[in-house]
Amino acid sequence: MTIRGRIEDAFASWGRLVIRWRWVAIVAVALSTAVLGSFVPDLRVDNSEEAFLMPDDPERLLYDRFRELFDREDRVVIAVRAPEIFSFVFLERLRDLHRDLEESVPHLDEVTSLVNARNTRGEGDQLIVEDLMEEWPRSEGDLERLRERVLANPLYRNILISESGRMTTVSVKPDTYSSLSSSLSSSVSARDDALEGFGDAEAGEGEEARYLTEPETFEMVGALRAVVERHNAADFELYPAGGPVLEYSLTRTMQRDSTLFMALALAIIFLFLGLLFRRPSGVLLPLLVVVASAVSTVGIMVLLDVPFSMTFNILPAFLFVVGICDSIHILVIVYQRLAAGVSKEQAVVDALRHSGLAVLMTSVTTACGLLSFSLAEVQPIAQLGIIAPIGVMFAMVYTLVLMPALMAVLPIRSRIRPGGLRRKAAVDGFLAAVGDLATRYPWQVLGITALILLLGLGGLVQLRFSHNGLKWFPDADPMRVAAELLDDEFKGASRVEVLIHTSRENGLHEPDTLARLEEAMRRSETLEVDGRPVAKAVSIVDVVKETHQALNENRSEYYVLPRERELIAQELLLFENSGSDDLTEVTDTGFQTARMTVRTPWVDAMLYPDFLVDLREVVQETLGEGVEIEMTSGAVLFTRVFRGVIVSMARSYVFAFAVIVPILVLLVGDLRRGLTAVIPNLVPIYLVLSLMGWMGIPIDVSTLLIGGIVLGLAVDDTIHFMHKFNRYYEESGDARSAVHETLVTTGSALLFTSLVLATGFSVFLAAYLNNVRWFGLLASFATIVAFLADVLLAPALMVLVCRGAESRRPSRGEPADARVPSPASPR
Repeated sequence: MTIRGRIEDAFASWGRLVIRWRWVAIVAVALSTAVLGSFVPDLRVDNSEEAFLMPDDPERLLYDRFRELFDREDRVVIAVRAPEIFSFVFLERLRDLHRDLEESVPHLDEVTSLVNARNTRGEGDQLIVEDLMEEWPRSEGDLERLRERVLANPLYRNILISESGRMTTVSVKPDTYSSLSSSLSSSVSARDDALEGFGDAEAGEGEEARYLTEPETFEMVGALRAVVERHNAADFELYPAGGPVLEYSLTRTMQRDSTLFMALALAIIFLFLGLLFRRPSGVLLPLLVVVASAVSTVGIMVLLDVPFSMTFNILPAFLFVVGICDSIHILVIVYQRLAAGVSKEQAVVDALRHSGLAVLMTSVTTACGLLSFSLAEVQPIAQLGIIAPIGVMFAMVYTLVLMPALMAVLPIRSRIRPGGLRRKAAVDGFLAAVGDLATRYPWQVLGITALILLLGLGGLVQLRFSHNGLKWFPDADPMRVAAELLDDEFKGASRVEVLIHTSRENGLHEPDTLARLEEAMRRSETLEVDGRPVAKAVSIVDVVKETHQALNENRSEYYVLPRERELIAQELLLFENSGSDDLTEVTDTGFQTARMTVRTPWVDAMLYPDFLVDLREVVQETLGEGVEIEMTSGAVLFTRVFRGVIVSMARSYVFAFAVIVPILVLLVGDLRRGLTAVIPNLVPIYLVLSLMGWMGIPIDVSTLLIGGIVLGLAVDDTIHFMHKFNRYYEESGDARSAVHETLVTTGSALLFTSLVLATGFSVFLAAYLNNVRWFGLLASFATIVAFLADVLLAPALMVLVCRGAESRRPSRGEPADARVPSPASPR
């Protein structure tokens, strides 16, 4: 007996064992599902910028160090548009909005607007740092002086007031640390009070800093949106944007879409199973298997502390669609054996003998295709590469354990309607005729394939990488509209944080260091990103200059840096003692490290690497040796994600091929035929990438998944085609006859599972986000191409590669497959 025969007998023995212990199997699966399902309510969500990177990634570690030193850099910025900003009516409404935000929004550090913007001035020899509208304007003259003061202040321009003077902003800074840690809260409070606003910023001793959690962030953004809705009006338009709003919108959209995807996927599965089997057991049993496997998979996510993120948005529906195919192939054989008159128990045993190995191998290859993502440098993709294979294996195990046990317990109707048999025979006959055409004209099939691949080359050369979360949203999405408006009116909705380390105590008191820093700021403002200029650079230099001006009778010619070290130190001390804690946002307590914030336009992350190189060169060259610089921010993190996407794609493809190809060759049992069988699986990937190029769909963290998924699923069809082809070819020695018999017995199953997959993936076309719709379109297209490659290209290749083999036809009385009828082939 061959190895394959022994494995098939082992699956038959497994079927008898499960039937004998059917209640034990049912209770075991039910208990495991219930236990894992109990963890589902604890599933957390994380779509934050830093969550895209591994915890030990240098860029993420630097970002965390920045937050420990200067608090978080991402804020909610509300752009405010009105017919006239400097009017009594507008300013009163702005004050009401400001106060409502302070009173109604939780987890809030501070709100900054024209109402309380820093206004530094001198009275005699006294330095006064106060709110801009400490004294509320009472006359038209007061309004005009306010206008002149705001428009003349370079720190306000493109931050608090647009260059046109038609829009202003309200900046909402969330708490950096979570309120869930009492010691942390105490340390933050202590920092606010200690040493006159300039105390030790370290969080609780011996305790790791816990940043504001996503539920707390969402509570803050939800309350903020409610405030905005109360104050928004036709003559007082409010546009909230910023990192927390983007994160909130992504998560809420993802949660809404995930529910929709699962509902649509279940509806499609219900419809297809009903049309295929036309009996309750044919619908109920597969649904129980996929729902149990999906619930168990989510439970594993919680146990492994893997958060639900944008990348996981497709997972539940994906597991439904992919997992259903295992059940289908077991049920097809069971119903056929029942129709042949065997007992229900024997029908289950025969089904496992016939399809058990195929289900195992297709599950393994699909899991391997998904496992390739575990090597990714982008954390959500790497986590998907662990969780998704677990989900696929859950579906396989439940199919081989729960399905036979339930079939042994439940009453199953054995009659098959003649109409259904005729329809199946017609489909099989048509597909067999297609296969005959391919084997009769193999070189023509290869020629047409080569021509299609050549045409696809035009799209391939247009392929591009991208990471731009804003573009995922539709053009009319309120959050996207707000971000783009802010970007246009204020010349930039993004930023890069440059940390400048002098490596010596009070190094920022040196006039030469500050002068060089100012020059670096001015030079950085001459740079461009994607043809758009940098909006502004701010740092401790601005604080020193405005303090120096205030202490010199507020005269504009003194808005310069002092030339004496002692004077700089004295003026900074006076600013500290004024009651303002703004210095903590631009330097550390020892004046060793300066923070330079460079406001930039919002562009695709792939355009940032060159800009960051230019910015680093400009700053380093200006500051000279002895000064170390580091750069961080959400934009820098996204640039790192962009590099990670490229590396992750290469790794996933190499890993998938390195694992799946040997499996395919071993299953085929012939090196030449096995390697040839790989070719049809390359075509879907090639054409998907070509289609992306032609349609302008970029490779990002969502579409990156297509390659591994397509390869895993395409190989499944090939495995079942080759599994049957080998059996018939070994019996007949005639490749054309083997192809014909393969498609006669398995063609309809190949078609049906491909339709289930293509239609199942199409549910993602209903997504709100563009990148998820792209995934649905590409995955559906790839599934159809994979099916066509298996019924046209694979037969042509098999005929050519087997042409030199000795032919032998089976005797007329010898059946092609003596074991059981064989119409099934998983996905």
